[in-house]
Amino acid sequence: MSWYSHRVERDLARWQAAGWVSDTGATAIKSDLAARKSAISAAGIFAILGAILFGFAIMSFVAAHWTAMSKLSRLVLILAALWACYGAAGYLSVRKLDAFAQAAILGGIAVYGAGIMLIAQMYHMEGSPPDAVLTWALGALLAAGLAQSRPALAAGFVLIVVWTVWERMLIDAAHWGFLPVWVAAVALAVWLGWRPGLHLAALSLLIWLTPLGFFVLGRHAHWLVALIGAGTALAAAVAGPAIDRHLPAAHALFAYGIAAAFWALFTAQFIDDYSFFDHQRARSVGRLLLLAVLTLAGLLAAMYWALQSGNRGALWIGYAAFAAEIFALYWRTLGTLLDTSLFFLVAAILVSVLAWVAYLLHQRKLLQGSA
Repeated sequence: MSWYSHRVERDLARWQAAGWVSDTGATAIKSDLAARKSAISAAGIFAILGAILFGFAIMSFVAAHWTAMSKLSRLVLILAALWACYGAAGYLSVRKLDAFAQAAILGGIAVYGAGIMLIAQMYHMEGSPPDAVLTWALGALLAAGLAQSRPALAAGFVLIVVWTVWERMLIDAAHWGFLPVWVAAVALAVWLGWRPGLHLAALSLLIWLTPLGFFVLGRHAHWLVALIGAGTALAAAVAGPAIDRHLPAAHALFAYGIAAAFWALFTAQFIDDYSFFDHQRARSVGRLLLLAVLTLAGLLAAMYWALQSGNRGALWIGYAAFAAEIFALYWRTLGTLLDTSLFFLVAAILVSVLAWVAYLLHQRKLLQGSA
């Protein structure tokens, strides 16, 4: 039974005891839950894992016997394995074995990637290694579109991230070529109507976005990433109903925006604090504390909004970020215990006041609801 079904049945028993749901209605709800198939089954998971292992087996076998084969044999082997995978996917799909069909498509994508690398090696093709990963990623996206395969789209997102990270490491600069490919993958996720695919899109964009401050505007522009994240969260909070009318994504946008903004501020304070250890220590400490106050205030505001809007994901991100910020501050200011204790005393008073205000607002809302 899925977590969702378990929760509904638990709540259903409480609603029945309170007299809010009749026995007939409860039976109908349970029947509907039982009729729904889980999106992820054990067979599907093992089939996909098997396809991934199959892909690595093919790559390892071909690499081990590559030199003992003629060029024609190599090409025939790669093409035969590729079309065998996609042919099996079509056959399994006709037989309504969708999980196994998706696994076969993943196997084809793995063989396609192995073929790119091995053919490049066979003909001594020179070029940028990330370009081979990009070609692989585009093939995965093409397979996802033609076969309407969500696992293939997930593989495409993974390959896009590998490509952009590798490219950025080589050029030591912002990799703007990632964006058009990412937009195409997002459009495919929307077309497939796959909500987890949109989460993969957001995560891949975060991986691209968070280091951006190291590569633009003097290589210390983390404020730019923080503004992008905060702006995204603010837009999701203000225009949430309008966004959700087109796509139920406001809560997720708010959570990812908060994550991006926090990571940028955290980086500016503790990872790229290039002026902290220089001769202008006093100014650096002041800068650190200013950013810390801004970060904590923003996190408190985000957690309050998450509580008000029922955004559990953003709330947990806020909790984790708040704990990380406090721990990092304590570690950084360990040598100045008086300043540390004063800072935490002020922070404790601030959080306590906000807790009291939140309690009063909650009580007022309850009174208005009962009136």
